[in-house]
Amino acid sequence: MKEFYLKRAEENLPELIHERVTPDVGALLLQKGESAVIDLGNHYVGYFSFRMNWVEKYVDAPIRLRIRFCEEERELCDDYSTYHGTLNASWLQEEVIHVDFPEELRMPRRYAARFIKITVELSNRPFELTDFCFDAVTSGDVSALPQLKIADPELARIDAVAVNTLKNCMQRVFEDGPKRDRRLWLGDLRLEALTNYVTFGNNALLRRCLYLFAAATDAETGFIVSHIFDYPQVVNGRWILEDYSIFFAAALCDYFAATGDRETFSELYGAAKSQLDIVHLTLREDGTVEARGKCDVFIDWCAGDLKKNAALNGVYLYTLEKFADTLRSLGHPDAEIYEERLGKGRAAARSAFYSEEKNAVVSARDGYQHSVHATVWMILGGVIEGESAAAALEAAIAAPDSLKPGTPYMHHYVLEALMKLGRKERAREYLKDFWGAMVARGADTFYEAFVKDDPDFSPYGDRRINSLCHAWSCTPAYFIRKYFID
Repeated sequence: MKEFYLKRAEENLPELIHERVTPDVGALLLQKGESAVIDLGNHYVGYFSFRMNWVEKYVDAPIRLRIRFCEEERELCDDYSTYHGTLNASWLQEEVIHVDFPEELRMPRRYAARFIKITVELSNRPFELTDFCFDAVTSGDVSALPQLKIADPELARIDAVAVNTLKNCMQRVFEDGPKRDRRLWLGDLRLEALTNYVTFGNNALLRRCLYLFAAATDAETGFIVSHIFDYPQVVNGRWILEDYSIFFAAALCDYFAATGDRETFSELYGAAKSQLDIVHLTLREDGTVEARGKCDVFIDWCAGDLKKNAALNGVYLYTLEKFADTLRSLGHPDAEIYEERLGKGRAAARSAFYSEEKNAVVSARDGYQHSVHATVWMILGGVIEGESAAAALEAAIAAPDSLKPGTPYMHHYVLEALMKLGRKERAREYLKDFWGAMVARGADTFYEAFVKDDPDFSPYGDRRINSLCHAWSCTPAYFIRKYFID
């Protein structure tokens, strides 16, 4: 089956769309020690080129240039020599090049940037730079975007930034971040897919990603791997995040709901089914889920030691419900199996993780930790419902000692929980408060991680390595276009 899935993936390989971005910059006359900043006017992903000319006297020694590509303006002045993050510093977008002759130069690597800073480190005489061009690439066709009128100007701006975020992450696959990682992650994919359905509608790209994941099963656990490198050849990542593996079934159900494509659903059904069946076969004696063996659980990056048992159970139940509902809609005989598991799983999770007395998701399994994460996933998993669930969620959001989301990925699921509870206006307010704060900071695309009161927050110990255009942050466009266009 692996070869079949890979063949299907290649059948859906997209053709990249190129846009020639020419910044409003004339000729720059520079010499040793001087710098110049080019503003592209928006965040783009692609390739930078320019021409060097000699002035009056021939340039008779190589010129050394330091070229930095920045997603936001404050990166222009960062001192990269003090970087201390946990990820490799080679992700920082800065190049030192030597130019031997007056010529046109095209930088060989792909960059994600709005601002480009050129610093002359060595030169024995002045020279001129001209013809700046950024060859922006994406597989998101802007001409395919539905023509909408969003009356609320703040929502309109948030939507535009969200769409730009998704566009720049749409390459040969739905990348997680075009600056850093540049690979296909399963948790990100599901959120990109939801937004894609109401924006670009590039369902061939989505099929490609689903087939790539179906081909990427870990031999030891049977779980689909959490990330994939697709170029220059397909290579599976070795990290297994159980919540991401479970989400493959949710992503397939979302795809079928959006497209009605029975052929693709049928071909990928076995891969999706196996993820849920593996979890079922490894349930604890009390009927709840616990990550085991070589598997980790993601849920969110946030400040504090997030306990994830309740949230993982919610992810499983949420996906079980989607899977059972999809099978029921198709008249599939397996529907009853998953409906039965859903009912038993909800009862087990309520007993294990929910305190009736406190109306809160706190449990011994999670060290009695109070978090927005656990509460949201018990709501989305159908474990707690109605007014008591809404009160529990608001209490978790407001409590000074509860753990709060650190990424737009988790904030998406807070919004989804609010919508499930019928709190549409509260969800609109929440969306504006969180994503609107990034827009107020001047964001052209939405960030990988963002804490309003801590702009330097980084899951990696140094905000300079953060991605400021990240796939899982694009979903405001999904909510706005599906629910908030009045």
